[in-house]
Amino acid sequence: MSCTECVTGALHSGTPKGTETKVGGVDAYVVGDEHSTRVIVIGCDIFGWRFVNMRLLADEYAAHGFRVVVPDLFSDWELPTWTLNAHDPSNFRKSLFQRYVLAPAALFVLAPFVLRNLPRQVSLITSVADALRSPVPAPAHAPVSGAPTKDTVKVGFVGFCWGGRFAISQNHLFDASVAAHPSLVRFPDELAGIRKPFSLAVAHDDPDFDRARAEETERILRGSLGERGLREDQVEVRVYEGVKHGWTTRANLADPKQREARDEAVKQVVGWFDRFL
Repeated sequence: MSCTECVTGALHSGTPKGTETKVGGVDAYVVGDEHSTRVIVIGCDIFGWRFVNMRLLADEYAAHGFRVVVPDLFSDWELPTWTLNAHDPSNFRKSLFQRYVLAPAALFVLAPFVLRNLPRQVSLITSVADALRSPVPAPAHAPVSGAPTKDTVKVGFVGFCWGGRFAISQNHLFDASVAAHPSLVRFPDELAGIRKPFSLAVAHDDPDFDRARAEETERILRGSLGERGLREDQVEVRVYEGVKHGWTTRANLADPKQREARDEAVKQVVGWFDRFL
């Protein structure tokens, strides 16, 4: 996760519709029908659970009938949004401060982020998944028939950049997962975690996970469907042309090509969970 695209992109505008609560003891942004038996957990990129782009994306998924949970997997730490344009080449021509201070600093803060958060990710994700699968207690005065139970709730996980790694390695914790431009993946070892329906979205020339690695991923998965308990239609790999790492969450929506690819990725995620949750 050392590419400049990990800390680059556009800030989106809008007012998130959800609320903040706790899920499995973890702070989370939650939106959508609280009685839905189809739940999507979002593994954020390094801008964290408060990042407005992530919350607006959660709202978009929720509009399709899902309950969406964006947990704070970084224990109240996230990359500051000023890094979003620290590597914009147009700024380099305007400001020496931008070029020689902000741009290097944007990459420098990644090291403590990784060291601080990586060891705790699996336990936090597991806590959230377990909590969402637990039966929902109904009030004493209410009938229990309408409350989701552990047997009826299906939980999916979609991860972006940093979170994309755990959509691969922790796929088995969920009913289905989607990894979008994953980073820091121990390849191919962590593909062993894939035991449930899995969809992958990458940019053609992503420095962390490019077309070649995506094709190798598909080859490995399709060559071991039986031992993973998967069918042919439960593995999907899509490569997006003309966009960079991070396009699913930080696209410049004023750019028609970026907007189109970003919207297509939304359809990929929603379509996958429509099929398997």
